[in-house]
Amino acid sequence: MSAAPSKQQILALYRAHISAARSFSSYNFREYFMRRTRDSFRAHLFPETSIEAKELSKSAATLASVPTSTAPQQVPTSPLSETSLKQFYENAQEELKALQRAAVTNMMYAGSSRLVVEDQRMRDWVVRTSPEAEGGAGGDAEQK
Repeated sequence: MSAAPSKQQILALYRAHISAARSFSSYNFREYFMRRTRDSFRAHLFPETSIEAKELSKSAATLASVPTSTAPQQVPTSPLSETSLKQFYENAQEELKALQRAAVTNMMYAGSSRLVVEDQRMRDWVVRTSPEAEGGAGGDAEQK
């Protein structure tokens, strides 16, 4: 890629990341990758206003002193730098491929049960059947 990516290309890449994150069958993985995608794009595209960019810069500075790290941490510099935008776009494309492969693997080993936070009917059932909903923790003792 010779020129910096356009706004439409970046938006399409963001949508592809979100779509890949939503395809995880596991709730925890799905929420983690959606949050990570939002934070990453905000941190790199809007570094002056993003709390995530400040935290990323701080963690990158901390990890820079660790000798086991082989890949340098990409720290956002400015939102208009053509080289940093191009590098971010290329790295995000590689991450998207890995995310899509991980989502397929996650779907292959998906269980049939869902977490309570995923299903509204289950949440309502848990609330209705809890001892607090029936009038207190000692419901049997009060009936005697």
